[in-house]
Amino acid sequence: MYKIGFIFFTAFLSLNAYANDAFCPPGSNKALQKIELNKIIDSPECFKRQGDESNEVIVDRNKLTDFEILARLSFAESISTNMEKCEKYGEAVFESIAWGVHNRVELAKNNPKWEKSFGKGYRGVIFKKAQFNPAVSKKSAYSKLFLCPTEHPLWKEYWKHATEAANKVLTSPNENPFLKGPKTNGVSAVTHFYYPQSTQATNPPVDWADLTKAKAKNAFVKDVSINGTKFSNECVQFFSYAK
Repeated sequence: MYKIGFIFFTAFLSLNAYANDAFCPPGSNKALQKIELNKIIDSPECFKRQGDESNEVIVDRNKLTDFEILARLSFAESISTNMEKCEKYGEAVFESIAWGVHNRVELAKNNPKWEKSFGKGYRGVIFKKAQFNPAVSKKSAYSKLFLCPTEHPLWKEYWKHATEAANKVLTSPNENPFLKGPKTNGVSAVTHFYYPQSTQATNPPVDWADLTKAKAKNAFVKDVSINGTKFSNECVQFFSYAK
């Protein structure tokens, strides 16, 4: 199991102008920016569902930034892969999912076809209907962790991975490891991930992830490596459906 512990990573305290603008209102000084950002890293706020409202409505009501939405998505979606069985992939799982969201955002920027399929911007992509159901659908048990990460017993370590992944994606897009794979107009075309160890996985898998079928075989992306961690197909399977 992971070693439980949370080490504050100072890189977040010196984010670029993007992060400063995202977290602080105009006129805020640098000290205030650091304090507000550190609050999010240290202990994410818990949100309660009112009645039958969706995660998207809750996000809008609380005016969460792209950074925090992406971090929460990475957190809950990664846990849904079944981290007990996938722990050897560690932080690479969190980062891979954050890059998957990024790929969809970038593809949609210049092509109306992909915007219609994936949504627009980070918020639009994350809450696109029937796309990231494990993390955001109110029918999924993991969506509670999107709203309240601290309910997970290993939240400190996992939240650290998720916030580091979100920060890397938003501030260093050229470090996208999927750029080594299939691309469309210079943008990574790796857009679909399947989690065979998840408690929500189906048998047989959904059609687009069923490797016994030609469609999935042709879209399957092999030899994915993130920060030195090489993925097999046991925990996260990567597919390119934007060629």
